[in-house]
Amino acid sequence: MGLQVRLIEADEMDEWIQSLHIPFLASPPDEETRRYWRGHLEVDRTWLALDEGRTVGNCCIFTRDVTLPGLAGQPSPTARMAAISGVGVHTTHRRRGLLSRMMGVMHSDAMDRGEPIAGLLASEAPIYGRFGFGWATSTLRLTLPRRTTKLVHPAPELDLRLCSAEGTRQHLPALFDRLRSSRAGQVNRDEAWWADLWAPNPRRSGSFSERFFAVGEHGYTSYRATNSFSSEPTVLRVDDLFGATPEIEAGLWQYLLSVDLSDSIVASRPLDEPIRWRLEDPRSLAVSGLNDFLWIRVLDVAGALNARRYQTDGQLVFEVDPAPVWPDSDGQSGPDPAAGRWVLEAGPSGSSCRRARASESAELRLGAAELGAALLGGQDLRSRSFAGRVTELKAGALVRADSLLGTRPLPFSSTGF
Repeated sequence: MGLQVRLIEADEMDEWIQSLHIPFLASPPDEETRRYWRGHLEVDRTWLALDEGRTVGNCCIFTRDVTLPGLAGQPSPTARMAAISGVGVHTTHRRRGLLSRMMGVMHSDAMDRGEPIAGLLASEAPIYGRFGFGWATSTLRLTLPRRTTKLVHPAPELDLRLCSAEGTRQHLPALFDRLRSSRAGQVNRDEAWWADLWAPNPRRSGSFSERFFAVGEHGYTSYRATNSFSSEPTVLRVDDLFGATPEIEAGLWQYLLSVDLSDSIVASRPLDEPIRWRLEDPRSLAVSGLNDFLWIRVLDVAGALNARRYQTDGQLVFEVDPAPVWPDSDGQSGPDPAAGRWVLEAGPSGSSCRRARASESAELRLGAAELGAALLGGQDLRSRSFAGRVTELKAGALVRADSLLGTRPLPFSSTGF
């Protein structure tokens, strides 16, 4: 049999879950961990890597969609996305091409299903850049001192209702789906995600309380707190903060600042989070980290670029260099489907993307990873050109590309997979 990568059988979920903890250096899975993964895994998109029948690696795909850049005042479009997760090779079998074989199998599966993009959360950035995944969304880790923070521009008082997780069952999924359409980069939450939220799990919170939900008609926030009866400062950790407008989101911040017994608020927010500019002392908002989140790999260039919207008119002829590693389902090097010259003609009224003709010369050259990073509109190509990742072949093409591909608000992802 030798080395092989194959789909699991329905009764092999526990074998896959047992394998997962090894490359991620996690404790052996307990029953709660097994219950979680059993609820999320899709049998026809979950693979084991085997050596003579012995499990030596694992990977899976979750069927998702992601919000793409849209136009102001209109619901943003979405694109189907192969959400790659649980990828690992046991230490005993590194350097044998298993990762390439697993990535090739998953890429082939996604393209066979007509998914124009793949996405993942990168455990190690250098690994997935080689396969053409680009850093597409970022998060800022923010901290606000609650007791001394004052808003110089008061936010509206919202009519909010405090709910338990179970109490959100009837309306929060629909509210989240509506609100996520306002910002590119948001990934949908399927039934398994919500079921896990509602399932009682006394160990899930760790050192934090269970979630509190403050829910209104056009926005909500969920948060947890450290033990307010200890001698340590009490921290509110914000999990979600979504509003239909910036004013509603400001109202949610104002609500969090009114939560008694808490000393500070910690949240992961978009790069363009505006709450700083409502503060009497803008310096009081501390940034403790800037992190990557969603990485995008474009599998179908025309399909992906035609699915999103554009806030300005423009045309661009660009050349995509193949990713350093593009394996087929057998792990052998194959042609990168994103590589080649492309023509994008786009504007608020619509777009067209196609292969370039022989007479159409490229104005810009970039790698597959840079194309993935630029798709959601949050990574400017001009900055990447200074780092040698993008080459301008015709003067003015970089400015035109950033104007055409950029979007506001900046993309943001808050749902892992």
